[in-house]
Amino acid sequence: MSNRIGGLWMPFVTIDDKKIEIPAGTLVVEAAKKIGNAIPVFCYHPKLAPVGMCRMCLVEIGTPRRGKDGQIEKDASGNDVIAWLPKLQTACTTVVSDGMVVRTATLQVTDARRGVVEFLLTSHPLDCPVCDKGGECPLQNVTMAYGPGNSRFPAELKFHNEKRVPLGDLIMLDRERCIQCARCIRFQDEIAGEPALGFNARGRGMEIVALGDPPFNSKFSGNTIDICPVGALTSRDFRLTARVWEVNDAPSVCAHCSVGCNISISERDHQIKRITPRENEAVNEIWICDKGRFAHHFTTAPDRLTTPMLRDETGWHKVSWFDASATMATRFNEIKSQFGVNALGGIAGDRVPNEDLYLFQKFFRDVIGSPHLDHRVGWSAANAGAGLVRQFGAGVETNLGALDKNVAVLVLGADVEEEQPVLRLRLSASAKRGAHLIVANPRVTKLAEHAKQSIVYSLGSEVYFLLGMLRAVAEERLDAPHRDWMAARVGRFEETKKEIERFTVEQYAELCHVKPEKIRAAARAFAQAPDALILFGREAMHTLQRDAAVESLIAALLLVTGHVGRKNNGAIALYPHNNSTGAIDMGILPDRAAGRVEAKAKGFSAAELTNAKTKAVWVMGADPAAHGKFSKPNFLVVSELFMTETAKLADVVLPAQSFAERDGTFTNTERRVQLFRAAIKPLGDAKPDWWTIQELANHLGARWDYRGAKEIMDEIAARVPLYAGMTHEKLAANVTQPRAPYGQGNPSDSPTEIAMGELEGMVSGIAWKSIAESDAGAKFELQIPSPKFQVPSPQSSVDNHQFVLAVSRALYDKGTLVSKTKIVQPRVLAPRIEINSLDAEELGIENGARVRVSFEARALELIAHVDGHVPPGTVLIAQNLDGTANLPMGALVKVERT
Repeated sequence: MSNRIGGLWMPFVTIDDKKIEIPAGTLVVEAAKKIGNAIPVFCYHPKLAPVGMCRMCLVEIGTPRRGKDGQIEKDASGNDVIAWLPKLQTACTTVVSDGMVVRTATLQVTDARRGVVEFLLTSHPLDCPVCDKGGECPLQNVTMAYGPGNSRFPAELKFHNEKRVPLGDLIMLDRERCIQCARCIRFQDEIAGEPALGFNARGRGMEIVALGDPPFNSKFSGNTIDICPVGALTSRDFRLTARVWEVNDAPSVCAHCSVGCNISISERDHQIKRITPRENEAVNEIWICDKGRFAHHFTTAPDRLTTPMLRDETGWHKVSWFDASATMATRFNEIKSQFGVNALGGIAGDRVPNEDLYLFQKFFRDVIGSPHLDHRVGWSAANAGAGLVRQFGAGVETNLGALDKNVAVLVLGADVEEEQPVLRLRLSASAKRGAHLIVANPRVTKLAEHAKQSIVYSLGSEVYFLLGMLRAVAEERLDAPHRDWMAARVGRFEETKKEIERFTVEQYAELCHVKPEKIRAAARAFAQAPDALILFGREAMHTLQRDAAVESLIAALLLVTGHVGRKNNGAIALYPHNNSTGAIDMGILPDRAAGRVEAKAKGFSAAELTNAKTKAVWVMGADPAAHGKFSKPNFLVVSELFMTETAKLADVVLPAQSFAERDGTFTNTERRVQLFRAAIKPLGDAKPDWWTIQELANHLGARWDYRGAKEIMDEIAARVPLYAGMTHEKLAANVTQPRAPYGQGNPSDSPTEIAMGELEGMVSGIAWKSIAESDAGAKFELQIPSPKFQVPSPQSSVDNHQFVLAVSRALYDKGTLVSKTKIVQPRVLAPRIEINSLDAEELGIENGARVRVSFEARALELIAHVDGHVPPGTVLIAQNLDGTANLPMGALVKVERT
C-alpha cells in the first residue's frame, strides 16, 4: 500500500522485481533510475514534457486487478494479482501508481527495442567516424546495447537527405542523421519560449526547418545541440575541428553576465574548442545562452596583450615584469611623497575575480593608505543596492527556477532577456509553475510575455510607482499581519507610514503614468503572497542620485509585507557583469570595505578618479576612457587583456590572464560564490592580476607570499566575515566534470543528461546570508524620501519632437569581448531607434525610415523601428552599437525624419 512522507503520497512500485517507494506523479522512466535501471530513450528528456514519440522506452506494465467489489484480488500466496496491459507502454509518458509492476528486460521488451533501433538505422547514415557526436552519442550507445548486429534493409533503398543545412548563423543541421525526436523543437517551444524550429512534410521526408526571419534567431539555440540525441545538430564553431575524446574538459563559470552559468571548457592544443553547460540546478540548470557558448574567442585573440609595456616620448617599449613593477613602485612612491596618499587611487572592473579584487583593495588601503577605490564605470555605473542586499538579500536557498504559486516576484527596471538571458528562462519556468510574476518596467520586455501582471511606468518614475504600492498596502491594511513585528524590529515605522499616506494611490499613479487599479493589484499580489521577491535592475537604478531613493523604497516594501529573512523572500540586484556582486563584496567602493562594511575613510568615486582628482591611477580590467570623459592623471597604469581606449593613454600596460587561463572565483547576482578552473595555457607572459598586485606590493615593502588563488581565497574566508568559511576546499567540493566515459552510464544519455541522471540536483557554490536571515534579532530602520507631488509631465511631446531617451543593452554589441568572435557578428544589431506607433504616426515616421536623433550637441542617424514596446513619449536606443556609445539615459532628445 502507499505511504505518506511529509504530506507527500508515496506509492509502492515494483520494477524488475525490486519494490520501491516513489513520489506520486513520477514517470516510470524516472522511477527506474532510482534502482539504477536506465531505460533507453530518444525523445524523452527530463527537462521537457514527455511525448512518447520514439517508442524506445517501451516496457511491460501491470496494475493490481480489482474485483467487482473494488478490492484488490489476491493469489494463493496472498500476493496481488497483476493485470498486465495487452500492449507495451511508453515509460516516458506513464505515471506510477500504487501497486504497479514494471518489467523492462523481458523478451517482448528486448524485441521492441531492437526493432526501434533497426528502423532508425534504415535511414541513418553510418558516418560515426566523421560525426561530431561520435564518442558521446546516445544513438551509438543504444545501438551497441540494444540494436541488431546487422541490418536486413537493402542499402540501395536507404533514404538520403541534405547533409549540411544551415539553420541559422550558429547551428548546422544534417537531415540524414535526424531521427525526428523533436527535442530541439520542444526546447524552443517549452523552455526558450521562442518557436524557432518546426517539422515540415511527412513520412520519411519529414524534416526540421528553421522558422522566422532571420532563421533560428534565438539566444539559446546552442542548447539544441546538447539535447540532440544524435549528431544532427552541430555547432558551426566546433564542427569537424576535434573529437570529444581528444579534448580536455575544465569546469568553469561563464565570464559574461551576472547569472554565473556553470560551464565546461573543452580545450585541445591550448585552444578552446567549445563551451558546453555544466549542471547547477540553483544557477543555470543545464542551459547556457549563445553568448556564453560562442563568445570565447577573446581568450586567444591575436591582439591580446602578452607582455608588459612602458611608454615614453618615443612610443611603447616591451619590458620585463621586474622593470614594469619597479617603474610603477618608483612613480607611486614619488607621487605619494610629493602629493600624499590622496593623490593615488584605483579602478577595478567587475569582471575581475574575487581574489584579485580583494588584493587590489588591500594594496590601496593597507600598502598605499589610499581610500580611493571604485568599480562603477560603463554599464556598472549604476551598480547600487549594496546596503539593501546586505540587509535583505534573498534567502540563500532561493531557487529562481523552481518558484511556485506561493511566491510573488516583482521584477523592476530590468530586461533580463538581454542582460541575464538564462535568468529569463528560469523566471519563465517559475511562472509556468504558478509563481505570480509582476514585471514593471519603463518599456515592454520579453519577460512580460510570461507575467501575470505587466506594468509600464514612465521612465524615471520608479520612486512614485513604489510609493504607490506602499500606499496601497497601507490603505488596504495589507501590512496588518506584520505590524507587531514592524513595531518591535523596525525604527521610524509610524513616521514612514505618515509620509507615504500624504498622497493617494491615484496621485502616485498619475505621477508614474500607471492606472491606480494596476498598482493596487500588484500591491495585493505582492503583500498577500506567502513569499515574495524583488529583482531590481539597471533601468531602475540608472542614476546614482535616484538609486538611494529606490533602494530605500524596495526595503520598505519588503519590510511592511514581511518578505525578508527566509527562502524565497528578499531582494536580488541584477547587476551587469560576472563579478559585479564580488566587486561590492570585496570593497571596490569608495565608502565600503571588504565585506560590505563601512570604510574607515570615504574615497573618491570612479567619476572623480577619472576627472583629475588624483595624480596616479591604476585601472584593472576596466575601460573608463571608453565610457565618458577621462582626464589622464600624471601616471596611469592599466592591467588589461587588450589595448583598450584607457590602455592607449597609459604609461604602463600590464597583460592580464583571461578567466580561462587561471583559477579563481566569481560571485553571481544571487550572491553565490563559485569556483572556476584554468582550462588553457596563458598567452605569452600574461599574469593573473593578483600576481601583478603582489609584485608591486612587495616592491613597496610588503611581504606578501601568495602562491595562488587558493591562498587568497582562504584569507578572504578567514578575514571577511561575509565569506566566513568559504575556503577554496569547500568551494571546490562540488565542482565536478559530469561527463561519463564512452559506453558507460545510461546508453541513451548525452553529457547533459548524464548530469541529470547521475548528479541529480547538483548544486555548487556557496551563498552568503543577509542580515535579516542570519540575525533573528536584528533591527532595521525605514528611511524613505519625502514624497513631493508635482504636476506630471505629459508622456508625449510630439509637437516639439522631444522625447525621453531610454537606453537598453543588447546581448550582442560592439563590446571588446563579443567583437573578437566572428561567428556571432551577424547577431549584432544594426543601430536603431524604437518609437511608439502612435508617436511615429504623428511624426509621419514609417517602420524602417531613417531619422535624426539630436541631444547634447550630438546627432545620430538611425533606422526607426516602430512598435508598441516603448510607451508614448519615450524612445529606445541600444547602447554600444555602431555610433551609440555613451548615451544619456533619461535625457530629452529630438527626433526628426531625415
